[in-house]
Amino acid sequence: VFTKSSPTQEERDQFISDMMKLCEERKIQRVPWLIIDPMIFALKHSTRENAETVVSLLTCFKQSTVLSSPNRENIFIERRDKSAVKVNDKEYKIIHPFKHPGAGPCKKSGECSFIIRWHKDIDSVNYTLDLITDSEYYVNTGVHYHNVISARDMCVYRVATLTLVDGTELDTVQLPGLGGCWVDWLPHRTKEKLKHFYIAYNVSDYMVAR
Repeated sequence: VFTKSSPTQEERDQFISDMMKLCEERKIQRVPWLIIDPMIFALKHSTRENAETVVSLLTCFKQSTVLSSPNRENIFIERRDKSAVKVNDKEYKIIHPFKHPGAGPCKKSGECSFIIRWHKDIDSVNYTLDLITDSEYYVNTGVHYHNVISARDMCVYRVATLTLVDGTELDTVQLPGLGGCWVDWLPHRTKEKLKHFYIAYNVSDYMVAR
């Protein structure tokens, strides 16, 4: 939206209000600070005139306990090297070792984990991500799944380091399918290197219950 126009204050307020309603109804997850902070820092190096407006909007997100969550409420799961298994030309499964704090003592064989299935949409370059809960999908993987794990509590993203023409290096957050957005906001970059692939898993419900 901001690459094509500059929404008015009234429109931005309405957007914030709509997002808060979605978060309160638990239809979407709150945004972890670890995602917001590097976005704000990178946008301060943008040459676009309305970059400050986006920074202001993201700052509103961070200041709201409804829209965002501090890092202490999230467990950050980094994808291991060689954890992606190619099923076919349109599908991959990626194993993420993770023991949810609510799973309790585990005596199952293999490592506590979950599998995310990436499958390419028909006639599209985009992928759809699914949390696999079917136990048969875990056969011969060396890992097992606990049903306390929920896709609702996950936020998938990656961190890439961008180098600007003056040599400045910035860590930028890129959500699946939106990596190219930094071309608009930081057109004066010279190269990009993938740094990490993360899943932020929100455990605030478990913390409250404890």
